Amino acid sequence: MTRRDKPNELQETFDQESLLHRMTKQIRRSLDLQEILTTTVSEVRLFLGADRVKMYRFDADGSGEVIAESIHEQRLPSLLGQRFPADDIPETAREMFLLAGQRSIVDVANEKIGLSPLQSKETGKRLETNIYYRQVNQCHIQYLKAMGVQSSLVVPILDCDPQEPLAKPKLWGLLVAHHSEPQKILKRQLKVLQQVADQVAIAIAQSNLLTEAHAKQKREAT
Repeated sequence: MTRRDKPNELQETFDQESLLHRMTKQIRRSLDLQEILTTTVSEVRLFLGADRVKMYRFDADGSGEVIAESIHEQRLPSLLGQRFPADDIPETAREMFLLAGQRSIVDVANEKIGLSPLQSKETGKRLETNIYYRQVNQCHIQYLKAMGVQSSLVVPILDCDPQEPLAKPKLWGLLVAHHSEPQKILKRQLKVLQQVADQVAIAIAQSNLLTEAHAKQKREAT
């Protein structure tokens, strides 16, 4: 590494640490999950330099809705509030997001998808952040092109019950970044985004506990 490279590397480290610090501070400061999600998509979009970042939440039937979104200068259309059928994200894909915590990166121009499992599907052990590229389904390429997307990144958001540490987590939703031009996602960026997703999972657990506490208070008052 040359001397010229060091300032860039230091700046990237600072940006990553700043993002995580702001996310952690926001979660500790606010009990409003929607406010936390809105902050998350804005911070992630700035961190990646993406054109659109959205938070997609699943319903029990596998369908979903975009519940938070940040867009750069309207370079991509808004999807906020739109609902999508379960077929848009097949059950097999949802299972991999849940079982392996699998992140995916789609390079539309080269028609390849990079898969980066967080843990082994066989052993359940946490893996190093590696990205394995393969050809992507043509239907998915056409789907992204129709939305004006040339690069996409998807990170699963899990819902874990802190009161039941042995219980299996549920697939709560997806953190999705879209870009209207080809964009390379680096391993260190993916690692930071996984830490962001982990922070969001903590916020969801906090929100669930708060909702349960309010429901209990209402029952006792009744």
